[in-house]
Amino acid sequence: MNDDPITLCPLLSRNVEIFRERLGAPLNADVIVRRFRSGAFESAVLAIDGMTDSREVDENILKPCMELPPSAGEEVPPCERISFLMSHAVAILPMKIKENIDEILADALSGQSVLISEGCAVASVMDTRGFEKRTIGRPEAEQVVLGPHESFSEAIRTNITLLRRIVQREELITEFVTAGGRMKTRCALLYLRGTADEAMVARIRGRLERCTYDFALTTGEVEQIIEDHPYALIPQCVHTERPDRAASFLAEGQIVVLTDGSPAALGAPATLWHQLHTPDDTSMRWQYGTFLRIVRFLGVIIHLFLPGAYLAVLRFHPELLSPILLTSVYETSSRVPIPVYLEALLMTLAFDLVGEAGLRAPGAMGNALGIVSGLILGQSAVSADIVSPLLLIIVAASGLGGFCVPGYALNVGFKIIQLLFLTAGAFGGLYLMALLLLCLCCGLCAMQSIGSPLTAPVTPRRAGNPDILLRFPLKFQKARAFFARHRS
Repeated sequence: MNDDPITLCPLLSRNVEIFRERLGAPLNADVIVRRFRSGAFESAVLAIDGMTDSREVDENILKPCMELPPSAGEEVPPCERISFLMSHAVAILPMKIKENIDEILADALSGQSVLISEGCAVASVMDTRGFEKRTIGRPEAEQVVLGPHESFSEAIRTNITLLRRIVQREELITEFVTAGGRMKTRCALLYLRGTADEAMVARIRGRLERCTYDFALTTGEVEQIIEDHPYALIPQCVHTERPDRAASFLAEGQIVVLTDGSPAALGAPATLWHQLHTPDDTSMRWQYGTFLRIVRFLGVIIHLFLPGAYLAVLRFHPELLSPILLTSVYETSSRVPIPVYLEALLMTLAFDLVGEAGLRAPGAMGNALGIVSGLILGQSAVSADIVSPLLLIIVAASGLGGFCVPGYALNVGFKIIQLLFLTAGAFGGLYLMALLLLCLCCGLCAMQSIGSPLTAPVTPRRAGNPDILLRFPLKFQKARAFFARHRS
């Protein structure tokens, strides 16, 4: 049983002993505890090797404190010795005064330095992070033709700086929240005060603080903590790796969630329309953006419904096809030894397999692997009479439509829905597909994102910018999003 106190005690040796025990020193070689003389009393610095900037600790903490005269701080009460060092020696910004041991240890493990003194039951936590991090690069999943080409990195402070460089407003607020159980993860909530709804900010903050999962390390895991419907196929937050898009979320009244160690941001609350938009839509003139959105919307429809509609027409509604086309389909299908539903299911899964293999393959090999695999599998399957040529065209067209979906998470959800429509078309025709579509639409309309309707402002009807499917000129884009806080 751990009998360590929750807060620091005035004895320096006892505090150092607690830190060493909790961090496993001296077995843990990364733990650095440096005791030294600071004027008329003794102090100690706690840090984790490799996580802190050792030069900054030496120049701005150890050296100024050790160079104090031997009589410095004699008249200072013991409980104020940390404040004395902060005022007369230490030259680091920012810093916080804390007394909770668990919080101090969590800060030290994140790369900050801890200064404690004899007779003082509080510690100074200073930001001296100096670990290696990836430089700002180009977006991988959200590449654009027009617009900036910067992406988030794994360092949360760098990501906040990227956002503040774009949103240079005094109303931009940054709150740090710790999520997780045994393994803490530092998250940052960014929002515009007076624009974002305070109730939604408090809802996200509360869900993160109440998180008891041991592992919540990435943005995807944080999304699962704050979402309203964990069993839904449609994501309820928007993932982005682009600072400019995250800045647009802030302007609309959304809350941006950053996670330390994750090169992506979450925008919440979000709507389904946010997830179907891309940064290029707003970077281009409104006519071009509207045209691309219509093409993207048609691609989504083809992706979801085309395979299922093909099976439904072929098995239950052949009268919808011309006799010549129907004869050609039956002629090619007669040589295939497996049922048409199993044929379509295998080809759809094979297309997804090729896409996943191309995504996971390293570097330029991925593109070549996807193209070559598709050509070889398709040609070989038709030559061996395993699939009919028309079905191969249907599956390929549906797969191309899936590439129009902007977000990877939304794309995976649509693939599952595509299989549901494929099964409905094979066993119930267009009528069962229509019934399934009605059920999915009802469920979608009932879903919420952080308490906000997922399908608004279309249903329920809400006031907002004319920027859903058709994008009107910028002079009409003046209203805030419906979930933002509107001044009376």
